[in-house]
Amino acid sequence: MRMNRTRVAFVFLLAAAASLRADVVTLPAAASIQGGNPFFSDVRVFNTSYASSVDVTATYRCFIATSSCPTLAPRIDFTLAPRESRSFNDIVAVAFGSPDTAGGVEFEFSGPEDQIVVTSRLFSTSPLNSVGMFIPGLDEVRSYAVSVLTSIRHDPLNGVVPGFRANVGVFNPGGFPTQVTFTIFNGGAQVGSAVVRSVPLHSGVQVSGIFEAAGLADLSTSNATIVVTASAPVFSYAAVLDNRTADPIFVIGAPDQSTNVTPTPTLPGPTATRTPTPSGMTATPTRTPTPGDPTSTQTPTTTLTPPGPTTTPTPTQPGPTATATPTTPFTPSNTPTITPTRTSTRTATPTFTPNGNHIVTVGTGGLHVFTDSTSGTNQTTIPVGTTVEWDWASGTHSTTSDTGVWDSFPHSTPNTFSFQFNMTGTFPYHCTVHGVTMNGTVHVN
Repeated sequence: MRMNRTRVAFVFLLAAAASLRADVVTLPAAASIQGGNPFFSDVRVFNTSYASSVDVTATYRCFIATSSCPTLAPRIDFTLAPRESRSFNDIVAVAFGSPDTAGGVEFEFSGPEDQIVVTSRLFSTSPLNSVGMFIPGLDEVRSYAVSVLTSIRHDPLNGVVPGFRANVGVFNPGGFPTQVTFTIFNGGAQVGSAVVRSVPLHSGVQVSGIFEAAGLADLSTSNATIVVTASAPVFSYAAVLDNRTADPIFVIGAPDQSTNVTPTPTLPGPTATRTPTPSGMTATPTRTPTPGDPTSTQTPTTTLTPPGPTTTPTPTQPGPTATATPTTPFTPSNTPTITPTRTSTRTATPTFTPNGNHIVTVGTGGLHVFTDSTSGTNQTTIPVGTTVEWDWASGTHSTTSDTGVWDSFPHSTPNTFSFQFNMTGTFPYHCTVHGVTMNGTVHVN
């Protein structure tokens, strides 16, 4: 009886710890610009719980008008009572004391997922008939390594009648810098030059006048798309403004399909499985799609008809008919890529990937443990230059260096985080959700 009570108490503590995990909602764009074209952000934060209060920490990440950005990221702490909505008018200047700047805001809270909702209005006061844009707070599942911006318009700025112009931007929620490439497509074909930007950790970048930056100042289009590729998941967005009506729209990046795939037949059987082709130093483990799940797109399939001549797979992306290996219309970054795994089902058994990534499973069998694919323990031994990939199998966890070398931040299953070890040494790490009781060590020889 005493043993049963102990187990019940232990399970209760685990459940309580899971319910108090840290989560982050990101507002990718906020501003307080006082100049000739003023812009301001009014923000609302709402607690969805009917019974529980929630503690929130909001941190302002300034990345526009950098000469005026504060040296240390300003933050505010507040508590929301059940069903309380807190208003922050002109949040950048009033709450964070950073007028004449723009950037993003991260709202971190401890509680059940989706306990807070963040909404905002980014608006201008000049001219008087102008209107603003609705900008939502985004959960980390809305960040993607490959995303697409649609409904993009542009007219030459020197035209007789003022027309459309477009700005684009990204916010990097991760713990490492990333490189982002913006590629414009019109009528299914790439136009102009790719625009590449480096984005610091927990920060962003905006390209005002993306068509001009891509060498397309004279292009007129009402139905362009922009593909955003990054070496780690980012929040992407576009602001499309009509200079005739002063009416802007805010476009959130949607998940896009990667074109970097080749067909790999799996025999016996009537289907062939496409697996992502490793790019640079990055390895992407093969995902196992969930049957009947339309969101499981990490491993597209192409149907073979045996016996008979080999059929040519038809690519799923729009455009002219392609052969089995689609031609990538732009040059991806050589920076190692972390492929998001939110919409696929990963097999729980740890494996080695073809180009040598070393796998550590996070939350093996529902337990709060790290399990190395070789040793079967929380101890990982690798040669220098190896990339370790942590694969979430269950629960909400982080992989966080004890000495600040890397930090994945807390994520729920499914998730993947990679880090390349380029120097020898011993690197202990832990899970910030479950403390030092969930830990591991990487030994680099």
